Amino acid sequence: MIGIIGLGFVGGAMFKSFSEKGVSIVGYDKYKNGGIGSLESVLNCDIVFLCLPTLFNDELKQYNKGPINEVCLELEKNKYNGVVVVKSTVEPETINKLSKKYNLKLCHNPEFLTARTAYEDFHNQTHIVLGRGLNTTNEDMNSVKEFYKRNYPEATVSVCTSLESESMKIMCNSFYASKVMLFNEYYLLCMNNGANYNVIKNLMLKNNWINSMHTSVPGPDGSLGYGGACFPKDTQALCEYMKSYNSPSIVLESVIKEKDAIRSKTERVLEKTQ
Repeated sequence: MIGIIGLGFVGGAMFKSFSEKGVSIVGYDKYKNGGIGSLESVLNCDIVFLCLPTLFNDELKQYNKGPINEVCLELEKNKYNGVVVVKSTVEPETINKLSKKYNLKLCHNPEFLTARTAYEDFHNQTHIVLGRGLNTTNEDMNSVKEFYKRNYPEATVSVCTSLESESMKIMCNSFYASKVMLFNEYYLLCMNNGANYNVIKNLMLKNNWINSMHTSVPGPDGSLGYGGACFPKDTQALCEYMKSYNSPSIVLESVIKEKDAIRSKTERVLEKTQ
């Protein structure tokens, strides 16, 4: 039996995909539609996936991990002994800190979904990353790995430390955001010098050294820069984490600064293309 706590676009996509795979599954979300299921319903599950929001807190300059802590505390109180798989994007070192705080077998399993195509992205995933927490044994990790291999046999499963999986996820999203901003600058240059951006972009892509993702300008929301639920918060969170180590962050800081500037003048810029 598999449990999912949090049935937003990530948890909902997983629930639908698992169900279509014939997995015995229960879901719990205390907020969605007035409340779905109960915590008690997931306590007998071998694996519980936590699909909880981690919004960026501007005052604390980090993700709000309150929902994750709240659920972990309840699972610990109820002596849950299965594997707790955290799908949420978190700062590096978070799972290890949670492992020291709660007597739980924690694993980090980052998601790579677009909100508009969440089910399709999850159902057809080709790479699954599992990051091991401090209290989690090889046997625990193998149980999660085998669950995925059984139900998603075409996908490659990579096992690493939770520090590595957390870093990979937040770095990926920050790279995508940086790529968006670079191609936005190419687009604006083409507007200024009269070149055809799409012709140039397609010529670049034909070399097969650059993936076409995140090269369309304007973006899916019709604006310049990047938006959505993930890139803004993840770039901010990684930038603050880098600063906490006095690690160079000038590139990412510039990406964030330029995104804010370009979003504010989107209408004026796009009017020139009409």
